[in-house]
Amino acid sequence: MSDDVIEAWDRIESWLRLHPPVFPAPPGASVELIAEVEADLGFRLPGDLRTLWLRCGGPVGPLIPEGEVLLGVRQALDAYDLLNHPGVWETTWVPFTADEPDDPFTGTFIDAATGLTGSWDRQDYSHLYEEGSTLTDYLTEVADELRIIH
Repeated sequence: MSDDVIEAWDRIESWLRLHPPVFPAPPGASVELIAEVEADLGFRLPGDLRTLWLRCGGPVGPLIPEGEVLLGVRQALDAYDLLNHPGVWETTWVPFTADEPDDPFTGTFIDAATGLTGSWDRQDYSHLYEEGSTLTDYLTEVADELRIIH
């Protein structure tokens, strides 16, 4: 699956070079930073998310008009801390996009236990997508939308 993440991210990155976003794509995160985040969280991140963050340390975006910003490793950890309410937020859910990287209200997460994605918001309405969407699906959909709009 990580090869699919790389292929989708390469398509997005090519588009970003032609259409610079508000938050341009920074270099990837270090293996050490990702290991530090995993130690803080107490579990290993999904391989696809690790692959994405090694390619792009974030934040970058918005990825589509009026769309979400891909969070960087540190912004994702900050959003995780903001959202982590017992009984509402599963501890294995890791946010990877948000409407705003510094003051997020809504976004998308990946479940580290299953690799499936879902949506979240700060009004405690968070859920996995019913169709079993993955990070690869999300990135492919974004890449497809970017190709269509320009």
